Amino acid sequence: MSLIEKRRENVVRDGLAETGLYHSFRLPDGKLLRGSMNMEWQEERLGSFQLPADLHGKSVLDIGPWDGFYTFEMERRGANVTAIDYVDLDTFRELHRAFQSKARYERLDVYELDARRLGTFDIVLCLGALYHFKHPLLALEKICAVTREVCIIDTFVIDGETRREGIRPPLPLLEFYEREELGGQSDNWIGPSVCAVEALAKAAGFACAEVLRVTDASACVAAHRKWKELPLEEESPVEISALSGHAHRGRSFQSNKEEYIALWCWWSAELPPLDMVFPEVDGLGVAPLSCARIAQGLLVTLRVPPGLRPGRHEARLKVGRTRWSKAQAFFVDLPPVSDELELSSVQDGITWTPGEVDWANGGWATIWINGLSPEADPANTMVEISGIPHSPDAVDAQGGQVNTRLRPLIRAGDHPIVVVHRGARTPPKMMRVSGNPPAIRGLERLSDATEEPQSTSKSVL
Repeated sequence: MSLIEKRRENVVRDGLAETGLYHSFRLPDGKLLRGSMNMEWQEERLGSFQLPADLHGKSVLDIGPWDGFYTFEMERRGANVTAIDYVDLDTFRELHRAFQSKARYERLDVYELDARRLGTFDIVLCLGALYHFKHPLLALEKICAVTREVCIIDTFVIDGETRREGIRPPLPLLEFYEREELGGQSDNWIGPSVCAVEALAKAAGFACAEVLRVTDASACVAAHRKWKELPLEEESPVEISALSGHAHRGRSFQSNKEEYIALWCWWSAELPPLDMVFPEVDGLGVAPLSCARIAQGLLVTLRVPPGLRPGRHEARLKVGRTRWSKAQAFFVDLPPVSDELELSSVQDGITWTPGEVDWANGGWATIWINGLSPEADPANTMVEISGIPHSPDAVDAQGGQVNTRLRPLIRAGDHPIVVVHRGARTPPKMMRVSGNPPAIRGLERLSDATEEPQSTSKSVL
C-alpha cells in the first residue's frame, strides 16, 4: 500500500455511517449505546490521560467534543465542564439531556478562544482535533492562554509505529494536506510526528510536553503550564542582571507581536543544557528558546507567553540545582497615555551643544521630554527624525531623558524631530545635524559600484 493510499484510509467512516455516533455511551439506565468507537477503546484512551478520578473543584474545557463522551465523563468525575465545537450537534445536545448534564456547550471556533469570554481552565482536552487545525501553532497558543494546569493533546501522528520502536526523526515533522489526503476529509490539514506535537506545545507557551501514550497512528501528550519536575535547590540563586526585549532594551511588550524576553544573567559555571534551564512567568513555566554564553554570563531567551493580561508581570529563572532568582518585572499591553508630551530640548549627547548634533561626536542625541509615564522605556518610546524611526538606547522616565544615536540615513541639515510614547506624540522641534554620517554597512562601496554584465546564474538560499 502506498503512503497516499494509507493516509486516505478512514476506519471511522463506516462506523459513523452505520450508527450515526462517533462515541459509544453507557447510558444512565445502564444500557450501552454503540458508536463508531467502542467503549473499551474509549476507556483505554481515557486512562492514558492520567487524570484524577475525582475532579471536584476543577474546571475542564473540552475542545471539539463531538457527541460528548469525554465531556460527560469529566462532569461525572465532578468537574465544571465547558465544551466548544465549530458545529452544534444534535447528538451532543440529546445526550446532554439524557445525562442531565450541566456542562456549558457553545458553538465556537478554537481561534475564538478568549479568557475574557470563557475564563481559564485547570484542564483542557484537545482530543482528535490537532490535525483539523489549519494553523496548529496559533490554535495551541489560544489553548495555552486559557490553560492553567495541563492540556491533554491526543492526535493522529505520522510516525507512531517507528516511535514505538524508539526511532525519532532528527527534526520535528509535519505533513501538510492540501485537499483530502488524510482520511478523505477536506478539514484535515496536518499530520505531525510525535516530536512535532511536543515541539508545537512548547512553542505555543507550555512549559513542557510529556508523551503519555503512542499507538501505531496516534499519540497522547500532556502539555503542562508548570514544570513537571525540577532539580533540588542546592546552589546559590541565579542573578539576573537585566531583562529586556530581544529587539529592544525595554521591558514593555505587546501581545499582538511576536516578542521574546531576554534574561541577562551573571554565570561563571559551564554552559548548561537547555533542558536544565527553567524560566517562569507569574509562576508558570515557559520553555526556553535558547541559552547562550555571553562575556560574563548567560543569555536566556524565552517567548512572551500567551494569555498575559495587560499590566505588570514577573519573570524569574532557575538553572539546574540553583535556587530561584529574584523576580524581574516587565509590562504587557500598556494602555495609551492621556497626558500631553512636550519635547523641551535636544542637544548633542557628547558636547551638550543645544539644538545640534554633530556626526563628528558619533551622532548621539540627548532629548528632554516632559510627560513621560513611569513605565517609559526603549520599547514604548520612539524618536522620529525626518519621519525615520529611531529606537532609543536609553530612556530615563523620571528625569525625562531620551538618548538615541542617529541612523546613518540622517545627513547634514535641518531635521524635524518628534518623540512618540505610548500613543502620544510631541509637537515637532527642529534639530540641526552637522558632519558626515558613516557609510551604511554593506553599502560602503555604493559610490564605486559599476555596471556588470547580467548573470544568468541563480543563487539558492
